[in-house]
Amino acid sequence: MINNSFYTTFRLAVACMGSCFFMLSCENNVNDVKALSTSEGGVDIGKDVAIYISADGKINAKLTAPLMKKYLQDKGRMIEFPNTVKADFYKDNLNVESKLTANYAHYIENENKVFLKDEVVVYNILGDTLWSKEMYWDQNTGKFSTDKDVIVKQHSPVSKIYGKGLEANQNLTDIHIFKPQSNSYAIISDTSGFNPQK
Repeated sequence: MINNSFYTTFRLAVACMGSCFFMLSCENNVNDVKALSTSEGGVDIGKDVAIYISADGKINAKLTAPLMKKYLQDKGRMIEFPNTVKADFYKDNLNVESKLTANYAHYIENENKVFLKDEVVVYNILGDTLWSKEMYWDQNTGKFSTDKDVIVKQHSPVSKIYGKGLEANQNLTDIHIFKPQSNSYAIISDTSGFNPQK
């Protein structure tokens, strides 16, 4: 009887100690998770976030940011990225076709548009790059647009175009600059076979 009581008490003590250890070991993880997402006066705050954006059942972009603020009382459901944002844009089978960086962004869920400003840079895997102070990315159409000053560098033909206003698809294969400026240039190779020395 004493042995059975001792073993029962021993097993109960081991179980209690094990559960205390489990609860203590989870405490840091719970606090870390709470630190990643907090709420302050109608604003949800997330740290080190990654957001996947999809259309027609396909993931077409991934946004990452060190800080995200979601305004709960805003009717348009605005999400703000005040301390830089980065995005990878995917083609089919999740291969990255272009990337974006900006110092600030906000997203209006009801409009499916991301507003970007301050050092906005978009570049594709071929090295084509565009710069602007402000730009929109439309999630539905997959296009960038702006009415601000832009610089576009392309690899084929080698060119650097300065202008005002732009519309471009997200992989930068179709770029339309509304008002090109005179200080732009392009280097076009002669493929006619004409040799003036002959």
